[in-house]
Amino acid sequence: MRLEGLGKPTGCKLIRFTAEVEGGRIRTISIRGDFFASPEERFDRVEQGLSGTALEDLAGTFDLLIHREGIEAFGIDGAGLARVIYSALEKEPVHG
Repeated sequence: MRLEGLGKPTGCKLIRFTAEVEGGRIRTISIRGDFFASPEERFDRVEQGLSGTALEDLAGTFDLLIHREGIEAFGIDGAGLARVIYSALEKEPVHG
């Protein structure tokens, strides 16, 4: 399922994402917004590293990848990203 959303969770800047989610796992994700990540070019590796991540593990995995890549992130964290994604999931219509 294609999922899109945006939000400004407490302690974060505006976060916008587009993701393909299948079986409760992220297949692909693109994360944009008003936050800053430095060095910016390593952020793509974080997005790629989230592929296959179970939604319930998203917050911790995102924070781990940010740390592993040596990225300084301002205005985004794993908990904030997870809140935006779960908010979008709640708005997704149920089919069937």
